[in-house]
Amino acid sequence: MKIGILANKNKVKDENTILALTEFLKNNGHTTVRFFAPTEIDGVDVLIVLGGDGAILHSAVISARKNIKIIGINYGTLGFLTEYEKSERDLIQDLLSQLEKGECRILKRSIIEVAVLGHTFYALNEIALQRDNGLRTTKDSQIMKLFVETQSGSDVIAGDGVLFCTPTGSTAYSLSAGGAILVPEVPVFMMTPICAFSMRARPIVFADSEEITVRIGRGNSILLCDGVTIAKLPEGTELRIKKAPFTADFPVRDGSDFFAKVRNKLNS
Repeated sequence: MKIGILANKNKVKDENTILALTEFLKNNGHTTVRFFAPTEIDGVDVLIVLGGDGAILHSAVISARKNIKIIGINYGTLGFLTEYEKSERDLIQDLLSQLEKGECRILKRSIIEVAVLGHTFYALNEIALQRDNGLRTTKDSQIMKLFVETQSGSDVIAGDGVLFCTPTGSTAYSLSAGGAILVPEVPVFMMTPICAFSMRARPIVFADSEEITVRIGRGNSILLCDGVTIAKLPEGTELRIKKAPFTADFPVRDGSDFFAKVRNKLNS
């Protein structure tokens, strides 16, 4: 197989680590390509990411759109999305062999899409719509008002904003904001209010076949995709949110246990 290697230079500072992985893969019959930035990702069957969850998030959408599978080796702090710890590097060949034979499970993680102001953006974890104090004048309210329309009905959310997350993102920002943990394979999205002004505002789970419309009724805001600021949005802006037509595919090794990961990674 043709395998790309992308390392977070802030986490993997020893070049010999990458050279050793490259040599290991070549000795096992693979062709390797070194990428130095996510924008370079192209023309490989599998991308091996050396870093933490941030490095995978920066690579996931680009890889997904090019049908490139992702395997992470944790060199970060949490590594919830990675399949291996750095001490397990040599075990990766077992998974690659199973992948070549079509014998390993592929976890297809859904990606969320948002269309706004004539542009389309994607996120593996979540889309966040938050109030922007930097844009606020003395005449503006500190509380945002958002009008949400779905196939199931409509609602008004007042507060600091709202998150729309995938099952993958349910263990990230949404969890900190009071959302539930979702198993990665379930075909749903979750809407999680951020510091809501009403006690009745609670996370709501939708089928990911729905298209959700959000209109900013009051307050200037910022749009973030996977933690990256994408745009500043004025009052009256409308966003359309739905499931992307592609998935981020993660080969999974035998014995992978989501609940064990939750216990071990999120219980610190």
